Amino acid sequence: MEDYIIFTVGDNYYALSVASIQRIIQVPSVTAIPNAHSMVEGMMSYENRVIKVVNFRAMMGMESFEESATSKSQKLLIYQTQNAFFGIKVDQIEDIKNLDCSTLKHVDRLEANANFVEINGVVEVDGRLVNVIKSVTLPMKEKV
Repeated sequence: MEDYIIFTVGDNYYALSVASIQRIIQVPSVTAIPNAHSMVEGMMSYENRVIKVVNFRAMMGMESFEESATSKSQKLLIYQTQNAFFGIKVDQIEDIKNLDCSTLKHVDRLEANANFVEINGVVEVDGRLVNVIKSVTLPMKEKV
């Protein structure tokens, strides 16, 4: 059993291990990076360093988020592993749950994002299927 942050992107649910999330914050203003990968929204200042911000919607091949003036639900997950430190922009945080990964149902590899998001499998939480993410990789500059 391990704690996971469950978040949404569109109508889909995803879970990332709490161990890989340093913090959850409101989405700040982001400065564009010239010639950056299309999934990289830009860079921001975070705790005396500059980090890149990726758009999880773009990683999943989805359209941009249309946010109303009264709804400020998008959040930024500060993702940190041994090899990575960057922000992941998501639509909404749903919950933090203790998941039993022994009940994971394996899924076929998702070709659209297989280079950047590794899905461990799917688990049912409160009647919904949740994609459990093993790792997220920061996209590098696109080939010209």
